[in-house]
Amino acid sequence: MTITSVGYERAINYAELGRMLAHAGAEYSVFGQDAFACGVGVGTREIIVQPGEAYGHGILDTSDAAVTLTGATVATGNRWDLVALRRNWVTGDTSLVLIQGGATRALPTRETGPGDQDDQPLFLARFAAGQAAVQDLVDVRCWAGSGGGLVARDLLVRDYLSRIGSRVRIQGVAWILAYDGASPAWAPDSVYVGTTAPPYADNLVWAKVP
Repeated sequence: MTITSVGYERAINYAELGRMLAHAGAEYSVFGQDAFACGVGVGTREIIVQPGEAYGHGILDTSDAAVTLTGATVATGNRWDLVALRRNWVTGDTSLVLIQGGATRALPTRETGPGDQDDQPLFLARFAAGQAAVQDLVDVRCWAGSGGGLVARDLLVRDYLSRIGSRVRIQGVAWILAYDGASPAWAPDSVYVGTTAPPYADNLVWAKVP
């Protein structure tokens, strides 16, 4: 497996520049539904990360083959680890890493220093004591579309999309990180439309349809 990166200290061609500019408005993005998707491996605590393309902080990465990551042993209870793309401007390369977290379903502490080291979140994985297989995989990738729209699948992405003014659509609702008083906070920026109640509350306005 090789991850080829464009955007570290070397010249880039016009084709590479065009692909980078298509995603340049987003902090992070993957290209396509299956890019860097994660699945349960056959070995103990194994995660299979699919190939694909991703963008983050001016770097375009292409993985040409699936990668296997293995989680550490869990002594008791559960542990939520983060699968991430780690970009290293010092060494000029990008790699897949598995960052150990805690017992809570939350993103663990990660590298957040573009220009030095920075981690792009991909999936949150739950390991359980006494269990050989990964118990849960939560998709925390983002997709940047034409016109600057950002789409994600889980509300956890709001924990790392930290730029004020960020806007993302998750589970049928648009969210915006804007000022609500003295501090910025995430707030719904659209109405939830559906035949049943939304899967979460969080101050949503629900427009029920027949």
